[in-house]
Amino acid sequence: MKSIHPHFLTLTLAGLLSAASASALAQPMPEAAPGGAAPTAGAPSFKSIDSNGDGKISLEEFKAQGGQEQTFTELDANQDKNLSKDEFSKLGKPSTKP
Repeated sequence: MKSIHPHFLTLTLAGLLSAASASALAQPMPEAAPGGAAPTAGAPSFKSIDSNGDGKISLEEFKAQGGQEQTFTELDANQDKNLSKDEFSKLGKPSTKP
């Protein structure tokens, strides 16, 4: 019986590590929208990021949802330090800048 116990423990630990790895791989990457990847079904909407409801997204609101400042700057086409719905909709689309 004693020889079974270490093998059982090893298999149990291996199973737990496999489950943890699979769970970690199933999670979206930290930069998945609004950080720079294309918006997905689980990505925050414009309305949910616009926490104060003023119809535009500030850098602070964008970063609070995990967005990167560089991505915000690239999306802010008119450089008014806010993202409009149109600018936000370009999130994840190829940039036209060189």
